[in-house]
Amino acid sequence: MKNNIIAIVSFVGLIICSCSDKCIEGKQAVPASFFVEILDETTSENVFENETFSSADISVTDVIGNDIPYEFVEDVNIIQFLPKTTINARNIDIKITLNNQTTMITEEINLKYNVESEIEECYTSFKITNVLFPENPSEYVEGVFLVKI
Repeated sequence: MKNNIIAIVSFVGLIICSCSDKCIEGKQAVPASFFVEILDETTSENVFENETFSSADISVTDVIGNDIPYEFVEDVNIIQFLPKTTINARNIDIKITLNNQTTMITEEINLKYNVESEIEECYTSFKITNVLFPENPSEYVEGVFLVKI
């Protein structure tokens, strides 16, 4: 009887230990995002540093007018975009509007991007690819898109 109990406990312990799905609780994909710095085309100055615009002057919308989530990173005066990513998608259009009510200066920046997914063992991760600014000169430097207006 004692041998049967030891055998059963050992068998159950072996099953529990070998059935790990290798997923760590709380391990999740990092949300897809990208960074944009907006520069004056003439001076190459950041438009938030030279006070042409302030963080309160920013609005970001999709083609039907829905707000797109973003964060303004004040230490470096750049915008971090956090678009919704739940499916693979191509040629998503969004519009950044900078509207200084005091000086009556308004700038619109259109951008397009793709969303790609990668199935991991425990979750699906998404990433933003092929970011384009069709009407503005831009370049990608050290993880930030530099866009001139």
